[in-house]
Amino acid sequence: MYLSDKLFWIKNRLFRPQAMRLYGEAMKNKKLSILELREINWNKRKSLVLYAYNNIPFYRKYYDSLGFNPAELKSEADWKNIPILTKDLVRKYTEELRNKSIPSSFTTTGGSTGKPLKVYKDKRFKAEILGWRAFSMWNISPADNTAITHRRVPQSGFARFKNRLLWWPTKRIYLSATSMSEEEISRFVQDLTRYKIVWITGYAGALECVADYILAHHIQITTLQLVWSTSAPLTTNSRNKMERAFGCKVMDQYGSCEVSHIAQQCPHSEHLHINYDFVHVDIVDGNGLPVYDEEGDILVTDLYNYAFPLIRYKLGDRGCFVKEACECGVSLPLMKSVKGRTSDMVYTPGGRVIDGSYLTTIFDNYPEEIDQFQIYQKADYSIVVYYRPKDSATERIDKVIETIRATLESDVASEIPISFQQVETIAHDAGKTRYIISEVALNKLNKK
Repeated sequence: MYLSDKLFWIKNRLFRPQAMRLYGEAMKNKKLSILELREINWNKRKSLVLYAYNNIPFYRKYYDSLGFNPAELKSEADWKNIPILTKDLVRKYTEELRNKSIPSSFTTTGGSTGKPLKVYKDKRFKAEILGWRAFSMWNISPADNTAITHRRVPQSGFARFKNRLLWWPTKRIYLSATSMSEEEISRFVQDLTRYKIVWITGYAGALECVADYILAHHIQITTLQLVWSTSAPLTTNSRNKMERAFGCKVMDQYGSCEVSHIAQQCPHSEHLHINYDFVHVDIVDGNGLPVYDEEGDILVTDLYNYAFPLIRYKLGDRGCFVKEACECGVSLPLMKSVKGRTSDMVYTPGGRVIDGSYLTTIFDNYPEEIDQFQIYQKADYSIVVYYRPKDSATERIDKVIETIRATLESDVASEIPISFQQVETIAHDAGKTRYIISEVALNKLNKK
């Protein structure tokens, strides 16, 4: 794979100099002491808060209304005085949080709350460089032959041709996690060996489905060196199953649509390294005060998103810091794997599996029409989609629902009935709305 690796870095140096500059910074920071990293992190936080206050209309109004001013940031102890940013605030003040003078792209996510949320990403930051740095800890190259199971995969002939041309001579194979038949999984597994795939990445649920197929058919995979699991909590049982099926170690990664690459695992620990030089993580109790030896609510600050600053943003997940240093020698601080998210699967009687991580995104393109939603699969396989429309969406809501109905019916190959029910509210589970509940998945889990 020497040629693939060499060409990968040549192409990035020629056509993506900003990515290479950031990657160089990331690799340099990996060698720094924790004291040096803390200084970098603190200076970036102060700069971001000051910039947001002076340039983002929302932050000046919000901070002034609560009596906070960036001039108060004299030491680390002052950081806790910064007001917490919630999903509801981001949803309500999306455009006031955006700096239109900075090039950006947007993404939308339902997340675990079931409410569509639109955020913008600063195009000047290339988040994939944090994945490259993680690979360096595993002795893997981003140019190695790759398998991807995700909701966004090349579909048309032109898209597949463009993708092959872009990545040549690296081989990349795909499996759509939106709806996986046994035939599609079988072809994907065959291609793992055929193309000598070195690393595989994707939604935890989709990867587990592939692992189930491999184990059920007693297939041996010999070329893989790493599985990169993301988008949902990785249980011990799931990890063990994947390692048996794929014949290699699994790297757990924590991120979100709003802030990607928050933390990832190295080969020397079960815990996750926080990308402390690019993302700041706070863990707080119910009163918003920092906790260090116990589980709490995760707040993130994206240190490189000046187009849409997210400062002390409450993701809705729960986590815990780890005090001890990692055996790998890298000073990036550690946190425990995040288990505060639920990602169930939807099944059809014919054996088709629809990944829960994908289902959270079905209303992604309609943040102005849908306020909340929840997908419920009953024990008889039928699905009910509960939804709460926004008051302003009455004229468009019927068209949106019919579009989503057609998408879901295609995903389940019309094997099971799907109904929609408009509701005034979605019931909460310990303060969090579950975006998908599957009695079929729970029954399967209980039988294992």
